[in-house]
Amino acid sequence: MKIFTLKSVTALTALVLSANAFAMDVTFDDAAWNGKKIPEGQQCLNYEGKSPATPSMTVSNIPAGAESLVFVYNDVSNKRMQHGGHGMVEFALPKGATSAEIPRVFGHTYEVPVGIEMVAEYRSRKGEVGGAYKPPCSGGKNHLYTVDVQAWQGDMVLSETTVEMGRY
Repeated sequence: MKIFTLKSVTALTALVLSANAFAMDVTFDDAAWNGKKIPEGQQCLNYEGKSPATPSMTVSNIPAGAESLVFVYNDVSNKRMQHGGHGMVEFALPKGATSAEIPRVFGHTYEVPVGIEMVAEYRSRKGEVGGAYKPPCSGGKNHLYTVDVQAWQGDMVLSETTVEMGRY
């Protein structure tokens, strides 16, 4: 199994201090993902999810010079699962891209689509299978799930947008 490292924390600090950071536009390609409620079947396998995966997305208004997009999946209602607790993946951008279509990443597996790389696996419970993405897994306790979409150039975040995936 490969060992993956997180991108530099300094870069996140640079984002906060950067006056040049601006928001990208992110839309879900599947209407079932409306940002209000996690679609039926897209919860973790512990709660009878059916092939759960991240929503496919279109990201536009990507800043010039961005080399990749990093997707940081969170349960903001659970302190342990914030800041990438549900996994982090990176999508390599073609040179000069100002928009990109991002494929779904299936939950509970290390296998990711071509063009996507796992940055950090999700935080699993003892005895639980790991993977690149952990679908919403609060058991229907109305937790809020988000994805932070970050545009990276080298070790610097050029832009970050947070999108609500919905509640479960």
